[in-house]
Amino acid sequence: MLSKIILSVSSKQATAGLWRMGRFVSCTQFTNDEAGLAKYRLFITSRPNTPIHIIVDAVEEDYRMEVMPHSGGAARTQMLQRKLGQLYRNNNYRTAQFLGRDTDKRRDDRILMMALTNSDSLTPWVSILEQLESPIAGVYLLPMVSQLLVKTLKLKEPNLLVMSRQTAGLRLSYFSEQQLRLSRITPLAGVDEEKIQQLYLSETERTRLYLISLRMLTRETLVHLVYSCIESPSGDLATQLEATQGITCEIIPPATLAKRVGLSLSVLTRYPDLLHMHMLAKGQMRSNLIPNTLLKSHQLLLTRFGLNITSIAAVSIAALLAMNSLWSSIDIKNQTKQAATQTQIQENLYRAVSNSFTKTPVPGAELKVAAELAQKFDDPNQNPQRLMVFISQALDVQPEISVRRIRWTQTEDPKFVDTNSLHKDTKATSNAPGQAVVAPPPKPPSGLYEIGFMDGEIKNFAGDYRAAQTSVEALAENLRKNKEVAQVTILTQPVNTSSHVSLQGSTLDDNTQQQEPAQFQLRLFLKPVVKVLPKPVQPS
Repeated sequence: MLSKIILSVSSKQATAGLWRMGRFVSCTQFTNDEAGLAKYRLFITSRPNTPIHIIVDAVEEDYRMEVMPHSGGAARTQMLQRKLGQLYRNNNYRTAQFLGRDTDKRRDDRILMMALTNSDSLTPWVSILEQLESPIAGVYLLPMVSQLLVKTLKLKEPNLLVMSRQTAGLRLSYFSEQQLRLSRITPLAGVDEEKIQQLYLSETERTRLYLISLRMLTRETLVHLVYSCIESPSGDLATQLEATQGITCEIIPPATLAKRVGLSLSVLTRYPDLLHMHMLAKGQMRSNLIPNTLLKSHQLLLTRFGLNITSIAAVSIAALLAMNSLWSSIDIKNQTKQAATQTQIQENLYRAVSNSFTKTPVPGAELKVAAELAQKFDDPNQNPQRLMVFISQALDVQPEISVRRIRWTQTEDPKFVDTNSLHKDTKATSNAPGQAVVAPPPKPPSGLYEIGFMDGEIKNFAGDYRAAQTSVEALAENLRKNKEVAQVTILTQPVNTSSHVSLQGSTLDDNTQQQEPAQFQLRLFLKPVVKVLPKPVQPS
């Protein structure tokens, strides 16, 4: 919230000032009558939702020093509220200010209790604010605000007495270590200007004696009196005050005072209450007299302000994200255009290089197909070369066996049957009852079995079936010794040894009987070829 209204109320009038971003804007005075209240209502109505801080300068005020056990948090709050209720039961405007801790062993808390004992002078102005539901941020006694003035003027004397002439009268406030302890006000109504000079002296002495009676001072304590007011006192006032025992005096000239607080002398001369109003507008008070019943409108304003700030922050973040997404999309589009341009350049270069090649009678697509077929033929898993090599190596040591036919295939069925075999009884023989069933090898990773069938015959067979069978079994055993052969099965023997086959032939001389050839068939399962990638060359 950038603007605030400071309202200074006395029994005779009210002064309202407007500050925006800590700078004084304007000031208006209202008399305490119907015309002044009506003008005040219009002033507040024209500035809705502006926090209002009220300074009360009245005779009906009370200050009490209390010593309480040290506590904190909710316990201290409850203790202070209970004590305030005992001291000021019938007063709504009351508060407590923490001054410090005692130096004894218990180190109790020293608390200054303050209250506005009669709020009649404040009631008409607050009633209008309640009717208009204006946000009241705080209510303060004028001596409470004087603490900000003491700090601004850098008055660091340990025992300080500040005298000022206000609308309500002559006020003297006592400060110890820049903290308020006591304040007295003497009405000046009906007092001649000629007698005010003598009143300064008498009230100073009365205040000093009153402080001594309250044991806040001793007779030997040196008190520093500061006169901070726009009305310039007579030249011999400081001399007369310093002649009083135990008092030193300092009169701050009006021009110096206006310069140190940051206001123009003309404005400060026209509105004397503006001095404390400006201190409150630029400072921050720790204590507040306002009851909770008057804070509802201000709390609602703070909630609304917080929601507005949150909404603005959310919209700002959304806008930043949207801008970021927009810039990203633009960047992506630019990159896409650049990539398309580079692609077009490369295509043009490719066409230029392609056109420089020697023209061939065969189209490029057909050359590609031919190259792919050649790669397939070179793959040992795609041709029967391995099968033929393994059979040739095995036959090198068995010249009595000749090959009549070889079949190679790749299939998902491990029970694949060679239906085109030269042996018509292959299927029946391989599945003949009584022959052991051999389980196929594990399925290769590719899912295709590489199977070979070999139809062979014993050369120069003279009827020795035992020797023929031994040769076939030796051939199968030699093939099994190859590490790349997974399984070898004899599908057909040179002689059918099954007990389910009937015997045929003649007991005549061998020369009169035509000899049947000793043929057989083998089935081979080959292991898949494992391709070994070349090792990368290590840099020297």
